[in-house]
Amino acid sequence: MSVSCPPRAAHPCCLEKRFSFLCCFGIPLMAAVFLIPKPSDACDAPPRFKFMKPNATKSSYNPGDIVYFVCRPGYKHIIPRLPMSSVCQTDNTWTPLTEACTEKQCPHPGEPENGWVVPVNGSFSFGSQVHYSCNEGYRLRGERILYCQISVVDEKQMSWSGDHPQCLRIMCPSPGDIPNGKYTGSEKGEFEYNEVVIYSCNPPDGPDEYSLVGESHLICSGDGVWSSNPPECKVIKCPFPDPENGRLLSGFSRKYYYKATVTFECSPGYYHEGENIAVCGRNSTWEPAKPTCLKVLIASSTSPPILNHTVLIPSSTSPPIFNHTVSTPPSTKPPIPSVSEPESPHTTMPPRSTTTPPGPRPSPDDDSEPDGTKTLDGGIIAVIVVSVSAVVAALGGFLYYQHKKKGKREIRAEYSACQDKSTTPADH
Repeated sequence: MSVSCPPRAAHPCCLEKRFSFLCCFGIPLMAAVFLIPKPSDACDAPPRFKFMKPNATKSSYNPGDIVYFVCRPGYKHIIPRLPMSSVCQTDNTWTPLTEACTEKQCPHPGEPENGWVVPVNGSFSFGSQVHYSCNEGYRLRGERILYCQISVVDEKQMSWSGDHPQCLRIMCPSPGDIPNGKYTGSEKGEFEYNEVVIYSCNPPDGPDEYSLVGESHLICSGDGVWSSNPPECKVIKCPFPDPENGRLLSGFSRKYYYKATVTFECSPGYYHEGENIAVCGRNSTWEPAKPTCLKVLIASSTSPPILNHTVLIPSSTSPPIFNHTVSTPPSTKPPIPSVSEPESPHTTMPPRSTTTPPGPRPSPDDDSEPDGTKTLDGGIIAVIVVSVSAVVAALGGFLYYQHKKKGKREIRAEYSACQDKSTTPADH
């Protein structure tokens, strides 16, 4: 029995035809060859410049093509004329070309009267600036900074961004009238820069004169403003400066008006706080305050001190109270009668008290006794203390030495007793 196999389909590349190899391999190879990049025979885009640009452009440039350049707006061709074209060469490069344009210039902007103009970069070329300033006493009206730019009317022309400004003289308006006063030049409506007006007060229409409060001289300053506000004319009168417990030294007058100044001094036993000068202020009060003298506070004693030691007494108009001297501060109390007066005819010393009376206490440094004899001097006391300390130290050292010596004798006695016991006949 025979088995038959179905016929196999031939591979498309194994067809026994003339163009089977070309169809399977040739066409892909040819496509790959065409896809391989070939060296270009065209130039790149023309070179770029800051002040000039190509007159016309296209997508590709072949060898021999020429590109012509023109100046950008605001720039002009340099004289003598430089080449403004470039050629695409066979090596696919452009012929060398340099910048051939420069900035155009604006006309001189003009200087204002009573002022000046300053070019920022030293020229009036395209894109530059000029700054304007005015002389002292004048102020600028218009634009302070102008720019050189392309004219709006003609793009080939250059012009400034605006008209040059003006410098006008600074003027101040009238400073204004004040009640009960006047100022110089009041008939004028305007005042020039640095002009001065002076204010003054009218004569009084009563018993008291007017005082000028504020600045009397006003100056017309920059921007048409006065140096200060107008002053006032009004009656300012301070009371008579009669310091209690004191007297005036200077500034005597029947009436004291604005800014009147006085000096004063205080009586003995009184003092003043701060300066001894007072000025009549704008509120009809003395500044810093009415002259005032304050009493000097002194500690006083109600009874004489009873002391067991002698102290010094300051000079006094009354006789001493005791037979010994007593140091007491000055007191306004009347002196206590002495022992010689009839109130105490049989006493020579005041009675002693167990309590300490008020008054100054004795100084701890005082070494006097009530009977007038001097106590031991501090140096003698120090010597005695040092001597006693030395004796105590020597005695302590001697006792310590005796105690130590006695201990050694006891130790030796015990050692000898032990030696005697060790040499008894029982040991032999």
